[in-house]
Amino acid sequence: MIMTTENRAEDQARRLELKTQDQRLKILAVQGTGMSPWEADVLVGVTREVYFAEPGVGPLRTGQMRFECVAVGEGAGKPIRECRLVTVILTLFEPKDDLPLLRQQGQAARRKSLVQRLTEEAREQGGLLSQEDLSLLLHSDTRTIRRDIQALREQRGIYVATRGQIQDIGPGVSHKGVAIGHWLAGLESVEVARRINHTLHAVERYIHTFCRVVFLRRKEFHELQIALTVGISSGSVRTFLDIYEAHRKTPEYARRFEEIDLIGATHYEAEDLKKGGPTRQPETSNFSGRPR
Repeated sequence: MIMTTENRAEDQARRLELKTQDQRLKILAVQGTGMSPWEADVLVGVTREVYFAEPGVGPLRTGQMRFECVAVGEGAGKPIRECRLVTVILTLFEPKDDLPLLRQQGQAARRKSLVQRLTEEAREQGGLLSQEDLSLLLHSDTRTIRRDIQALREQRGIYVATRGQIQDIGPGVSHKGVAIGHWLAGLESVEVARRINHTLHAVERYIHTFCRVVFLRRKEFHELQIALTVGISSGSVRTFLDIYEAHRKTPEYARRFEEIDLIGATHYEAEDLKKGGPTRQPETSNFSGRPR
């Protein structure tokens, strides 16, 4: 068999998939307890749900690191030495998102995806990354990072929330907001992924998480209850609620309403109720799912 560049990339990706804490736990469970591989997969899923539901709580996952950055609210012109700093957890490697992108589109596409993910993760935790921070984290010079940010804005309509550009960022122009906006407008997940140059897995996760958050908010869950039920951070909940507020009065949202409700209800009945979340039905309030 002739080993092509594509073959080598796929082989490399398969090896990287095996070098994770999930795989280590799975092997230990199979070898140490006699579990079947399927049972070990279930164990891994439950373990991640218990220990890794809230960023900042418990050990870091494979591919994550803690990083100090300037806090949200510190002006772009303020000297760094005078700025308040926060510690955030950043995901430098996420196998289900990064490996398919690396295989299919190469390192440059993965770098652009990381620029979006890292800046949004930091922002959701109360911090802002600068272009210099991204240069350090991604082993690229600042000119490359600057070109990536400009290309994302001009080609995809996505504004990256760096410290120097935060005043331009609204909930509808982050990569999650753009993805959900395209979906609300009628595009299916595959087309949305192509439009924003993300993996299908990432886009479907944004959409399903958005539907779950909106459904639970309409059931009058508080932000913390939503975070614990869905298994995301409170900052991520606020991001999705901001996107909801930006779109809920649009005709596009009205057309997707039944699907949003169905996806949210399906997850709630199949998964969220098992976590012991509140079960009361929504009362009459001004926070209506349908636009008025």
